[in-house]
Amino acid sequence: MVTGFGSFMTALDSGATFLVIPLVQQDLVTTVAGVQWIALAYLLAVSGLLLPFGRLGDFWGLRRVFLAGISVFSLASILCALAPAIGHLILFRVFEAVGAAMTVAAAPALLTQSFPSEQRGRVLGLQLTLTYMGLVTGPFVGGFVAGWWSWRGVFWINGLVGLPIFFFAFRVLPGVAGSFRGRFDFLGAVVLVLAVLLSMIGVTGAGELSVVPRWRAIVRGVIVIAGLLLGFVFALRERRLERAKLQPLLSLRLFGSKAFSVSVAIALVGYTCEFFVAFLMPFYIIQIIGLSPAQAGLLFMAKSIIMMVVAPWAGALSDRRGPGFLSMAAMLSYAGAFLFQSRLSDSAGVAEVALLLMLSGLAAGLFVSPNNSAMIGAAPAQMRGAASAMVGLVRNFGMVFGTAFSGALLALRPDSLLSGFHLAMAVGVIVALGGLALGALQASRAGR
Repeated sequence: MVTGFGSFMTALDSGATFLVIPLVQQDLVTTVAGVQWIALAYLLAVSGLLLPFGRLGDFWGLRRVFLAGISVFSLASILCALAPAIGHLILFRVFEAVGAAMTVAAAPALLTQSFPSEQRGRVLGLQLTLTYMGLVTGPFVGGFVAGWWSWRGVFWINGLVGLPIFFFAFRVLPGVAGSFRGRFDFLGAVVLVLAVLLSMIGVTGAGELSVVPRWRAIVRGVIVIAGLLLGFVFALRERRLERAKLQPLLSLRLFGSKAFSVSVAIALVGYTCEFFVAFLMPFYIIQIIGLSPAQAGLLFMAKSIIMMVVAPWAGALSDRRGPGFLSMAAMLSYAGAFLFQSRLSDSAGVAEVALLLMLSGLAAGLFVSPNNSAMIGAAPAQMRGAASAMVGLVRNFGMVFGTAFSGALLALRPDSLLSGFHLAMAVGVIVALGGLALGALQASRAGR
């Protein structure tokens, strides 16, 4: 339960922070390009640090990493509340991301080491429910606190809520030592962090890359290539460490497990689908059919409630039946939602839009906890921390790819937002059908 509260806290922070960003811009008198780094710096830092901190948990102990993460996150949140200028706030958000990465990387592995395999899907589903609760309540809490107090109150709450979670975790989490006494691969961690950061900056065009517009695409391409080359260097280094009988940051033998590799691929496709919905539907709801942001928030809340209800049930069912058929059902649900969304008109009713959002919420609830359980369960015990971190890393990459890809498709039809929306959703059907094929592969392997 305490790991779920840690996930709830970081999710609440994400939802609330996005809502108060416009207020930060007004209060600190900065530009849109400057204020967007409040979110970008956090996302990039979390993504780059997930895997190193997950592997550090295998060495140092997952309990220690989790407790350190809660402490750093809480302290950094208080510093964010006290930030006198936008530069300070962005720096403190990076510190906050360090704590979040430690917490998110360690939490799933702590659960899998604390419960038997036949209960793994269920407890991961309950943790996912608390995460969704944070995402659902975050905007409401952020709006209420900012209206009653100020945007700084959001960060004060994060800091103060973290203290009881830390003491509760300190008392109840099992004190299991790390699996290794070897040397942590710090150089590999640096190379990996740089590879992830460069890849994500290039894909997202973070901060709109302050260069002449006609050179922007070339610069982004060069940055992505540099990130991929560093990723290749990282893979060569990890293979060399394994051959020398040393402990790598990420054992490439993990990907030799078909169950692990297929689960990673399904997670990447599933999160890409999820962020097609998250990025595109607000444009449709607010700019095409003309609902207010508050009404859009209520529609998305219905989607999140479906996720919260389905996730624990799907996790428990996967403990008995395996994740394959649930992944297939999820991808079929995404494909169906995208197909009908690609046919929405500019006069669609609220009920129709809500039902399609709830269908995509059903899809997310069906695949996330069973697939996470399969991914972590396929890893050997001494690599559970790294596998747990891979869950978060793949989620963030799916978020980046889904947002960037759907945004690019939407921009292909600049003269008609509705036409661009239809095109993006039609491509989403193809992406989801690719996930369906992977789900069938996952189911066939489970049946052997």
